This record gives sequence, C-alpha cells and structure tokens, in this order.
Amino acid sequence: MVTSLRLTHPRLDFYVDVRLTPFEGRWLATADLAEDRPDVGSGDTPREAVRAALEVPGEPYASEMALSIGEGAT
Repeated sequence: MVTSLRLTHPRLDFYVDVRLTPFEGRWLATADLAEDRPDVGSGDTPREAVRAALEVPGEPYASEMALSIGEGAT
C-alpha cells in the first residue's frame, strides 16, 4: 500500500509530493524536493518518516508539514 500526499506550508511558495510506504514494520517516505533525486526518510510512524524526508526545508517546516498528514497518522 502506497499513500501519495501533497504537502504545503503557508510560508513556502512550493509544495512537496510525498509517498508513504509501510516496510517491515516501519514507514518509508519519499519526498520530491530536488530535481536530481528524491529525499528519503524512515520512521516508526508516518509522521517520523515524513519529517526525516523533509530535511531540505528544515524546521519548523518539516514538523509542521508532517502534522498536516492527519491525526490518524501519528
């Protein structure tokens, strides 16, 4: 099961397409931030994986954008 998301932030003038995939009890997030290759993050929860994949925009953007994936995706 792959979940595709489009994340935005009010202070950024771009959006980030993210794909979340469960893998061996963890989550992998692939974020399309750069043209040359996607940024990948992993975590125990979808939010952790998204935060890890969003290192390029940094904080607080990564955490705030990860919150937008919904309350059910702790």
